[in-house]
Amino acid sequence: MLVGCESPLGAPDPSEILRRGVAEAVERELEPLPELEQRLVTKQPVSDVVPTLAERREELNAIGPSYERSRDRLEVGPDLTGAKQQEVTISLQWTIASAVRSNLDIQIARLQPAINETDVVAAEAVFDALLFSNVDYEWIDEPTAAIALTGTGVIGTAERANEQYRFETGLRKRLISGAEVSVSTDLTRFDNRTPGTVLVPDPSYTAAVRLGVAQPLLRGFGSEVNTAAIRISRNTERGSIQQLRSDLLQLVAATEGAYWDLVFAWRNLAIAQWLVEVGIEVRDVLERRRDFDTRLAQYADAVARVEQRRAEVIRSQRLLRAASDFMKQLVNDPQLPVGAEALLVPADSTVEAPISYSLRDAILTAVSNRPEIQQAILAIDDASIRQIFADNARLPLLDLAAQISFTGLDGGTGVAYDELIDADFVDYVVGLSFEFPLGNRAAEAGFRRARLERSAAVIGYRRAVQAVVLDVKSALRDVISTYELIQASRSFRVAQAENLRALLVEEETLAALTPEFLDLKFTRQETLASARLQEVQALVSFDKSVAQLYRAMGVGLTMNRIDFEVVGDPDVGGSGRLDDGPPG
Repeated sequence: MLVGCESPLGAPDPSEILRRGVAEAVERELEPLPELEQRLVTKQPVSDVVPTLAERREELNAIGPSYERSRDRLEVGPDLTGAKQQEVTISLQWTIASAVRSNLDIQIARLQPAINETDVVAAEAVFDALLFSNVDYEWIDEPTAAIALTGTGVIGTAERANEQYRFETGLRKRLISGAEVSVSTDLTRFDNRTPGTVLVPDPSYTAAVRLGVAQPLLRGFGSEVNTAAIRISRNTERGSIQQLRSDLLQLVAATEGAYWDLVFAWRNLAIAQWLVEVGIEVRDVLERRRDFDTRLAQYADAVARVEQRRAEVIRSQRLLRAASDFMKQLVNDPQLPVGAEALLVPADSTVEAPISYSLRDAILTAVSNRPEIQQAILAIDDASIRQIFADNARLPLLDLAAQISFTGLDGGTGVAYDELIDADFVDYVVGLSFEFPLGNRAAEAGFRRARLERSAAVIGYRRAVQAVVLDVKSALRDVISTYELIQASRSFRVAQAENLRALLVEEETLAALTPEFLDLKFTRQETLASARLQEVQALVSFDKSVAQLYRAMGVGLTMNRIDFEVVGDPDVGGSGRLDDGPPG
């Protein structure tokens, strides 16, 4: 990057400021942080649940909806074909590995480096040797002025006629210095048809070998100028490889997030179905007491609440099927096409292990691994290459052209070439051509534009660093807050379970169940279900935030044991290849 920022003439101009700005971009973000920052561990707040509830935690955990207890009784209804719903169990490892291997967006992204590699080859092909050949036929029959001398008459003839065949072949090659060299040979057969004129030999054969060179001395001179297109094409290829890494990081995080959303959808269905089951029990009690103390309005309210819960089950089933289909689209497994009606069942449960972290280390890791940073560096290099090219374009056009020719002539082809080898007839041509537009405004404007674009690229690098730092900090805060939220939501759920447990104990001792008591039971069921749902949401959010933190740090592939390998030398072209082992 620093080499790319150097001025081609080594002049102490704003290049040094640009280099310093790039180098200080990361230091500016890390300056407020201590160099030896202590690693921290995510913690959960101390629970305010009374000790009595803590001692009865297992009993309270058994109260209310539980996916593990209700898994075999969950009703998902028939599939779209009307058949019994089929289910397929998937693990998080298989899900990520399959998505990395088969996702359609990634398959497209994998092709882009290979596409850009062809641009590199095309740019390099400018310096390939070129074989050329020319064949000419010429017939001339035209009048011409004759020379008349006083007293002696006309000398020569009043017309000119001849026939000529010419064949030329050779090689031409462009060098990285900007020069174009050529070597060629040509053979010409000349047959005189002019009346009254005799040539010796006739017909004649002229053989020639020519060596030529055309070298720009100012504008267009130098390897940096003439290989600019190749270097930019290589950077484009490298950029597409970094974009592939970025897409993979996004895919891994999105796939893991979709997996936990699927976990949430199954547990949400279990909670909704539990509410229906316990709600029916309360409704039936009220129905049996309609002849005693239950008014019709109270019974109708119970019926309405049960039906409302049934509607929530339907919505939960719809959410579950949508999450399952979205997962199938992400993984794109041949045995589980999106059109298949098999319902995906996650085999892994949520994890709430504490995370050890250091903000400084997280930022440094992200700056070293995020593809966006590498792409910003490539953008600076591209802008520097364009500035070098634009700087050279300000120079005058001064080209040197030189050619040496060896010629032989005789009545036969072989003898003509023999004379050529003797080198008795040698022609030399040397010339200079100069061109410079007065004012040179177009080239100066182009150079100014290139310098501004390079300054913009450096600012873009700083912006990329800031964006990465912001992304890391936001992801880290999400991890810390969601981990704390697990304990808070769990304490809330335990407290609500105790409320329902106390009500159930009271229900066993009551002589009669009044409608008001049963309405309170309805309410506490719903409150407990809501608390359980919040707890599941907190667990899911924590696992998703961890996946996003790994993405923000640029280590999502490494953490899932996915090897990203560039096939071939990146200096001469290569494409990204993935070796996905069993992810963790």
